[in-house]
Amino acid sequence: MMLPNHLVSLPLALTGWLIALASLAWALRYAPWPALRADPVRIHLVILAALFLMGMWSLNATLMPGLTLHFLGAATVTLVVGLELALVAGLVAAIALALLFGGGLAITGWTFVLSALLPAAITYGITRASQHWMPPNFFIYLFVGVFLSAILGVLAHGVGTALLVKGLGLYDFDLIWNNYLRILPLLAFPEGVINGMLMTGLVLISPGLVISFDDHHYIDGR
Repeated sequence: MMLPNHLVSLPLALTGWLIALASLAWALRYAPWPALRADPVRIHLVILAALFLMGMWSLNATLMPGLTLHFLGAATVTLVVGLELALVAGLVAAIALALLFGGGLAITGWTFVLSALLPAAITYGITRASQHWMPPNFFIYLFVGVFLSAILGVLAHGVGTALLVKGLGLYDFDLIWNNYLRILPLLAFPEGVINGMLMTGLVLISPGLVISFDDHHYIDGR
């Protein structure tokens, strides 16, 4: 989401940044730093994750100021590097995009919340639930943890964005519904497909790089 600073009220901007900074503090506290120090490749993965998110978010179609359609990629990043490092990469990507494209830093906290924090938390929650309650099957991991979580992440992002611009008083609900919310399903399914293709390739070629995937758990002996 990109909006000029003058369209974002100070309380709303502060709220978004407080959530973003609190999330960053939590992520830095619980990130697997020993694993990163032991395997420098994972540090490169976090950097690549931030660049990947920047690329996905920058390829957008602006319907109206504040209402844009773009792929998120948060599901893939969360499944590869974990929730904590996905949040770090997401905030870096959100700030970098605002600085590079002049979208206004006031809304950047909410950009992170809606494009990274919310879909990443959904992916993490669904994946953990499927691992706990469902059989250890590769196709369950792919269709539930990857495909379904990516779709739900897009829908949650869209609804959150609609509520935010409505709260800002930019548009009435009919305009948001007809020009934005009704289009979301057209983006959600391709998001699931793209994330599914990326994760399928990663777990087949180099499963050791995917923190959420254990090939012994999902494949061996099945």
